[in-house]
Amino acid sequence: MVKTIKDTATRKRTAPREVRRRQLIMAAMDSISKRGFSDTTLRHVTEKAELSHGVVNYHFDSKEALYDATLGFLAQEHYDMWTQYYDKAGPTAAEKLSAIICADFDKKTCTKKRLAVWFAFWGQAKYRPNYLKIHNKHDNERYERIIKICQEIIVDGDYDNLQADRLARTIESLTDGSWLCLMLYPDVADRVEYREDCLLTLAQFFPKHFPIDGPTHP
Repeated sequence: MVKTIKDTATRKRTAPREVRRRQLIMAAMDSISKRGFSDTTLRHVTEKAELSHGVVNYHFDSKEALYDATLGFLAQEHYDMWTQYYDKAGPTAAEKLSAIICADFDKKTCTKKRLAVWFAFWGQAKYRPNYLKIHNKHDNERYERIIKICQEIIVDGDYDNLQADRLARTIESLTDGSWLCLMLYPDVADRVEYREDCLLTLAQFFPKHFPIDGPTHP
């Protein structure tokens, strides 16, 4: 049987609730990555998702509610990624720390589109405090985990001149800065090279645990 455009539209309207919400979120991400916040409209979202304006209103009270859900999706996706890497890593603190960093450069989440959307939200955080709440709800656990791991490595390696909280901030800055460079200067290096740069920096802090000429990532 030949499937018509009408058949496709009907399936989209009758799809499960979570499927339709995800369609709208992915369409919002697509528009934000191309146009930014100011030029994105619900029409852009509905056309990309091939859904009616009424479907958007059914699932989200407003465009801002759709944005909240979109950031929540990104934050949860990032959380799931780094926790999966962490759980699969070896037993040592160094292996766990490497895994957390490598998760930031996974090919499924470290994409041009996602990076553009992340920075679009971060650019709006000053004016929309709710974005920070959504982001920090997922990100604070990662930061605390990094502090704990750094403390374990400091003790194990007798790195008496290092402070775990300062190192954690540095590590967060490394990965965030790499994301920014990937978005602004995509021709300079790729995600794998930036990942290796971050791991190389760990070797400067923890030479006993991250040998420069040895394996540094899962």
